[in-house]
Amino acid sequence: MLVQRMLPGSSASICSLSPFELLDVPILERIAFYLVTSRFIGPPSELVPLLCTSRTINASLSFSDNNHLYSQIFCQKFDSAAVIRRLSWGRTTVECLSEELRKRSTILTRMRHQNAENSTNLQEDLWVVYLMLLENDGKNMAQLCLWAELPVWLANVIEDKCQVPREHPLSWVNDNEGTSLILWLLWMSSSEGSVKNEDPGVRNKTLTRLEPFLVQGHRFSSAYAPDAFFYLPLCAETEVAIPCTTGLPLPITRNFVHYGRKIRLAAPPLIPAALLNYMVRLEVRLDDNPLPSAVAQLPETRAQAAAMGLSLPRLTQEDIIDFHFHTRTRFFGDHNGLGSERLDSEWFRIVSCYDPWAVDRPLRGIFYHLGSLTGHWNGRALIPYLQAHIEANMPNRRPSVQGVTWAHERISCVFKEHHCLIPDEPISAPAEAHGWGEDILNVWLPRRLEIKHGTDNLTLHDLETGKAVRYETYHADRENPYSRPSKMSSEWHCELPAVSEDSQYETDDDYEEVFEERTSGVTDIIITGETYDRESPAWGSFSFIGRVRPWDGFVVLLRRSTHAAHAYHGRWIFKGYIHERSLVGRWRETGTAVDQLGYEGGFVLCKADDISMDVV
Repeated sequence: MLVQRMLPGSSASICSLSPFELLDVPILERIAFYLVTSRFIGPPSELVPLLCTSRTINASLSFSDNNHLYSQIFCQKFDSAAVIRRLSWGRTTVECLSEELRKRSTILTRMRHQNAENSTNLQEDLWVVYLMLLENDGKNMAQLCLWAELPVWLANVIEDKCQVPREHPLSWVNDNEGTSLILWLLWMSSSEGSVKNEDPGVRNKTLTRLEPFLVQGHRFSSAYAPDAFFYLPLCAETEVAIPCTTGLPLPITRNFVHYGRKIRLAAPPLIPAALLNYMVRLEVRLDDNPLPSAVAQLPETRAQAAAMGLSLPRLTQEDIIDFHFHTRTRFFGDHNGLGSERLDSEWFRIVSCYDPWAVDRPLRGIFYHLGSLTGHWNGRALIPYLQAHIEANMPNRRPSVQGVTWAHERISCVFKEHHCLIPDEPISAPAEAHGWGEDILNVWLPRRLEIKHGTDNLTLHDLETGKAVRYETYHADRENPYSRPSKMSSEWHCELPAVSEDSQYETDDDYEEVFEERTSGVTDIIITGETYDRESPAWGSFSFIGRVRPWDGFVVLLRRSTHAAHAYHGRWIFKGYIHERSLVGRWRETGTAVDQLGYEGGFVLCKADDISMDVV
């Protein structure tokens, strides 16, 4: 049925319109929508010939006059659940969605049709793709990989960036923001199949390009705030030049337009992405490498080693085979069916952890989910040979990572979480002896600390102050996870101002977005752990104690040998964030002062509770 519309101009001009032009706008919208969405993959290019049909059709369906149509197209082609969950409907007006459609269509087209001119928009393109992957529930990844050919585009971006002279600020090793985003995109677009099918030459080149970030990890970002500090935000009097044993002390920040409105973002730390990409390629290479001939000289089994009366710890052939062929890093992916929700912590870090001095953080959300560390963890630490490590990091000379080789150490441990609950006050984090924040080398805990393990609790007694605090052990498998009644919730919600009908005319100053976390009742998290029983005869027996920084969910663990005869292993701290089900970061010995470069390297631990203990 045709619907006559009131059009400007004379009646003669109305009579000259075709029946198609006389259709009502909602009907034209439906036609345009089904025309565009008949092909899911790619920008809405099918609209171009329709818009060129006539001035009348163009006026009815143009981008400037029909945000409703373009917002519907956006929701059909891209994921929107994450932005609604994280930023609520304030970012999902028809104006915001249509503007995001236009931006993404432009960038996807640039990615598909690569040329030299597109390099001027590289930082913006990297950010848009990274945010799309953080919001991915299936549609975004399909658009990026199936239409924009993300893996091909990314390989070319890496190749181009590595051709930039090392001294240039945008070179591979100097552009912390750009290289960090590239490495996260590489990780988030990789799968076990894609890495195994990589050309060996390409894989080896990638490993070589990642080595500077492992050998000289202190030069690159590993955390959103200096790890020397437990109490954040920092006070205004704190010096800007502060020590950070995890690399650059401050994140690189950028103002960015996301869904039509400005937002402040912190670049994700570079080192975790470099480690994840390095580990999975290294492990694929191990699959094809035979074991060293020296392994044949070891006892075949643990029983044989015991029968020979060999002292512990002692490696056997079965230990080496299990580690060499079966200890593997988990790839990025929705293993638990949570979709983009599993990446909410990553999102909230980049939108609220951009300034360690900021008191007001409107978009603060959940950085650490209760119980995340509880369970069995497996992985490996990369140990550089000491002399090569010293030479590669000597000051006042051009650093070189050539010739640095790594020993691999298996880490297999079981962690428990212990929570300080309201109204109890957590144990204090003491100041570092030289005034560098809190005592990171003792995982922000008092040096004279007495620890008493109860059935379902942990008591920490600070012998310096006399203060004793009880922490409740967290049991995720129980209806009430604590031995005593508590009021807890791990949920969070948004409180946003109403969006007026004239919201398309509002400026960023008129719009204030606030995201509030619902209290969990937990005021502090202490981690304890020990080497998994099966692995301690081979790799040594260690205990762990650590703490989680509430400002950003940064985890620090102290490892100590449980046998005095093996004290030569020393005390090491392991520092990093949980990314999905992997704890990724850097380890460091504690004998060197916090403001000095120490002996250090990278590690990746993966949660192994839901998979076979024999294949980790």
